[in-house]
This record gives sequence, C-alpha cells and structure tokens, in this order.
Amino acid sequence: MQEDTYLLIKKKKRKSLDVFYKRYGKKLLGYAIKNWQVDEDTAWDLIYKTFYSIIDNIDKYTFESEQKFSSFVLRAFLNNLRNFYRNKKKEIDLSSKENLETFSNTTSKEESPETEQMKQLKMELSKLEDWQRMLLLLRAQRMPYSEIAKYIDKPQEQLKVYYSRLKQRISKQLHQEMEVNNG
Repeated sequence: MQEDTYLLIKKKKRKSLDVFYKRYGKKLLGYAIKNWQVDEDTAWDLIYKTFYSIIDNIDKYTFESEQKFSSFVLRAFLNNLRNFYRNKKKEIDLSSKENLETFSNTTSKEESPETEQMKQLKMELSKLEDWQRMLLLLRAQRMPYSEIAKYIDKPQEQLKVYYSRLKQRISKQLHQEMEVNNG
C-alpha cells in the first residue's frame, strides 16, 4: 500500500519531490497542455512551482485523505496557471502604445464595484461544498468528466448529473434573487 503523498512530503521534504512528481506530474502536464494550451516547458515550470510551493508550506495544512490532497494540488496548480496567463496578458497589453493610452480607462472599469448579480453568485458559490465548486470550475474549463473524477471523490457517471443539478440550482437561486430585487 502506498503512503499518502502529503505524509511523505511532511516527513522527507525535498526528497519527496520524486514521489510527488511520479504521482502528479504527468497528470498536471497533460491537463495544462490539453486544456490551457500551454507549451511543455512552461507547463513544467508551473508544475514545479506548484510542487515547491506545496512542499514549502505543507506544515500549514492537514488533509483527511490522498483525495483531498489531490484536490488541493489541482487548485494550487490552477492558481499558478491563472497567474501565468494574467501576467502574460499584462505584458502583452503593456507592450503596445495604443494599449498604454487606453490603460487608464480600462483600470477604472476594473475597479468599479461588484454588480449585485456577481455578489449573489459569489454568495451562492460559497454555500457549495469544495467538490461542487471544483466540479463547476473544471467543467467551465471544459475538462472531461473522466479527468474531473480523478480529483473529485465521486463516480464519473454521476458527475454529469451533479453538474446539471448544480447549474440549475444556482440559476434558480440567482433568478429568484433578481425577482426579489426587481419586484
């Protein structure tokens, strides 16, 4: 029986990178290339950045199971992917003089207060369990259910039903809130 990855990391720190790599490296690489269209070198950079960050901060967390740790790894990796694209977009935007001139106009729009619908959506999402938010996030990125099942402790066949019900539930709640606010 394999020892849980997070326990190995807590015990051996840097030596556990090899185990971490073997258990998660290829999965994350395939996900980054297929779903985020990242080149292989960039994907590996982000994977190792994620690994080292988790290894350095593992003592701050506790995990009930390898499944929970796996979800944590995926969330950390997704954050690194998002930050990579956010930084890349800023570099592209700032490289153009035309974009520099319009930069001040766009930043004022970004700083505008949240809409009521966005606040309501955030509130509805906060009511969900972690696995439900992960399911919505990963499906929004068009990740196949077979891949999602690796990170969420639910049967692959049921994920489609869960996803459909979650979308309906949130949509219904948002619609009801809009009626209350407008009525």
